[in-house]
Amino acid sequence: MKQSRKAASLLGRPVVVADLMELATIDSAEAHTLLTSMYQWKYEYLSTAAKAVAGAGSAVFLATLVPVFQAAKTIGFGWGWIFAAWAGAIILVFLGGWTFILARKVHAEFVAAQSLLAELIEVRPFLRAYRERNET
Repeated sequence: MKQSRKAASLLGRPVVVADLMELATIDSAEAHTLLTSMYQWKYEYLSTAAKAVAGAGSAVFLATLVPVFQAAKTIGFGWGWIFAAWAGAIILVFLGGWTFILARKVHAEFVAAQSLLAELIEVRPFLRAYRERNET
């Protein structure tokens, strides 16, 4: 569960049970819609970042791989720079993969939050009475 909190904290404050209790006191369909749109935004944000980072790593790798095969024997280039670029590309691809894993964990948190919200909606009258009692 700690990993999903890390993924949620990358995008701001993580969702806590108190937030779900607040959502449960409003209309049922609207509560699920709001929760779905919030988690959908978080998931799309992470997956887009993962695609961009992994794509950048792939582009760097291919951009440095093509000249190696097309270079004439008389043209000299620094192998150190090529290997450094490849190392950077590998790091970017792994970072993109790690970000995809975080996005998957946000999805798992979304499923848990939806089931908890459904259970909280069942006890909505109690939650409303509890809220009114604490506000006065």
